[in-house]
Amino acid sequence: MKIYKLTPRDLSSKVWEGSSFKGSIIVRAEKSDNALMLARLKYKTTQTHQIESQETAYGPWTGANTDFDFVTDSKYSIEGGEEVLAEIA
Repeated sequence: MKIYKLTPRDLSSKVWEGSSFKGSIIVRAEKSDNALMLARLKYKTTQTHQIESQETAYGPWTGANTDFDFVTDSKYSIEGGEEVLAEIA
């Protein structure tokens, strides 16, 4: 597994209304796509938000809206299942 730090790219974008958490998160996942999926599942709001005249409930945790870095800090174990490990406000 790898450890990723996912960070919202532009919090002023309306797309972030679709997330219940808007800070950085630490995620253990096999691939970056899996890390983004875990974030979408955990932080998706139940309310549909509107983006440029299109309604979507997909949420903002996508590659287009999120920056990610690899984390090598030993306090986060690469052993274990895929999961959100920490929230950084």
